[in-house]
Amino acid sequence: MVKRCVWGNCKSDTRYPDRVVGVVFYPFPKPKTNLQKCQLWIRLCGRPQQRLNTNTISKNTYVCSKHFINGAPTDEFPDPLDALDEKNTPKSPPKKKQRCEPTETINESTEIIVADNTTVVCEADLNPYNSVDPMAGVGVLAVRQSKSTSIEDSLRMTAYIQSEEIKHLKKQLSELQYISLTPELINNSSIANYFEFCTGFTFDMFNHLCTFLKVPSDSITPQTEIPLTYRKETWHTKKMPFRNQFLLVLMKLRNNYDMKDLAFKFQIDVKSVNLIFNAWINYLYLRLGQISVWPHRDVINVHMPDNFKKEFPTTFAILDCTELKLERPTSLPLPGQSISDCKSSHTLKGLVACDPRGSVLFVSTLYAGSISDKDIFRQCNIASLLYNLVQVGYLNPGDALMADKGFQNEEDIKEIGLCLNIPPLAKGKEQRTTKMTKHRANVKRAIGKIKKFKIVSDKIPTATLSKINQIWFVVSMLTNFQPHVLSQ
Repeated sequence: MVKRCVWGNCKSDTRYPDRVVGVVFYPFPKPKTNLQKCQLWIRLCGRPQQRLNTNTISKNTYVCSKHFINGAPTDEFPDPLDALDEKNTPKSPPKKKQRCEPTETINESTEIIVADNTTVVCEADLNPYNSVDPMAGVGVLAVRQSKSTSIEDSLRMTAYIQSEEIKHLKKQLSELQYISLTPELINNSSIANYFEFCTGFTFDMFNHLCTFLKVPSDSITPQTEIPLTYRKETWHTKKMPFRNQFLLVLMKLRNNYDMKDLAFKFQIDVKSVNLIFNAWINYLYLRLGQISVWPHRDVINVHMPDNFKKEFPTTFAILDCTELKLERPTSLPLPGQSISDCKSSHTLKGLVACDPRGSVLFVSTLYAGSISDKDIFRQCNIASLLYNLVQVGYLNPGDALMADKGFQNEEDIKEIGLCLNIPPLAKGKEQRTTKMTKHRANVKRAIGKIKKFKIVSDKIPTATLSKINQIWFVVSMLTNFQPHVLSQ
């Protein structure tokens, strides 16, 4: 079988015996067994791609011993030299010979390499008094130059191997598959309370919420179908477990992560993140809206704080309004309407009602920031809700609501059959005002819990206005699944 070397322009060929004297042929690495090494040798051989590639490598492809540092592949230098490196390519001999003065005596038989590539052997007598051969100095210099070249080649080859290893590691790093976030992965984090930081809930409370939402409460239970409608289905919306989808939504609500950030964390595309978030907001809005969050007055009375019960025994709800920061609207009529008198900036305004211990009983839709507390009470449906509660016996005629002095709605509330406790404007009643201020702080705390969901406490972009009422309602109702403000 004919053996030919495929390295660069090497002429080693067993058909010409004079070319292969003392030459050993080493088989080329095979693509099927060692693709990486095979590709490396192909590059080092430096031949055109169409002549030498992984498809042309066979069992009869060889590299001869001339192109290895040690004459053969070793553990230290397992690969051939780079054929594209000019230093490794044979050069034509120089035209002129260089003369050198003799420097030292050769006491042994030394192989001398002269400039014309001819080999001369100098025999020096062991007697130190013998005359010195004039050509001895030339031989010594040539030997030293040969050793220096060998060291340079060794260092160059080491540097090349290290550079190849760096390239290989960079490639592995770029191909590394990041692990998608799961509830269990976050819960097992070494950072204390990291799950609660990401979602606003403990891991156990998250599992209870999953049960309430008809989602598997662990990673083992097979997921069941839920009334979740995507505007458009993708591969990720079909394959991503519902527990992970709910985790994504909570992380967006709690920390207002950017959609691209969430796409990276969960290893899905940005389009699927938007589809999942919008579908879950609609589902949560409907599911949480089915809960009767305003309990009977007897239930409120049982859980009412003692000092509140002592001072305001017939007051069963506390009202207040809050404002959310809004980006400047682009439409012409709206900018003036959204400027708040209190904040002097563009805001959205909503009404919140809570019980004496801070549980959210009612949240209105959001209105332009210029609306007054009195008008927002009349425009939202809380008046009709209170009327129905009185009719079904959840509230008794004569029961009271507590609010600040901005709610000048005594007449509206009297028509329902209830009373309104607001701070008195007359002097001499500072003690009662102080007591009311102390208890009205509970609704401020309840609003503070809602605004810990950064999706409503950060400045709201105008692109989110189509979904902001659903988001506002969802985060408000989710606070009822957290500990009450008075127990914190």
